[in-house]
Amino acid sequence: MFSCAGCLVGKYLELDETTTDGGVDKVATTMMTKTYFEDLGKIAESNAKSAKQSARIATEYWVASRERNNQVAQEITQTLTEGMEHQTESNEELVSRIFEILEERDEAHKRFFEQWAEAFTSVPFEYTRQATREGQKKTASLK
Repeated sequence: MFSCAGCLVGKYLELDETTTDGGVDKVATTMMTKTYFEDLGKIAESNAKSAKQSARIATEYWVASRERNNQVAQEITQTLTEGMEHQTESNEELVSRIFEILEERDEAHKRFFEQWAEAFTSVPFEYTRQATREGQKKTASLK
């Protein structure tokens, strides 16, 4: 059956024989009745309801999608923040340990050089004084 926007042939449409270009074609003509306009109103009302429902569904989807995206973004931000906090703590621990090692080495160097200086100052230098006096005597005798 031939249908047009929910209207069936025989109910609101009639097929008339029309002559065009010397041939006979069947064309649909509309009978404009009160029932026809009431049905058009029902169709328009149904289309409006369908559009409203589609808009509601699309809006609900958009809102739900936005909420999910916000939640994902918050979780990503939280994960990154926690990761950065852990990295910062690890870096602080590493720097602290490096400074402890450097302080230990500094103390070791101080002890070594203190011991070396002490050993150097405790060496008797009488022989150097004697060599200096003898050098001075020789220089004086050459004059």
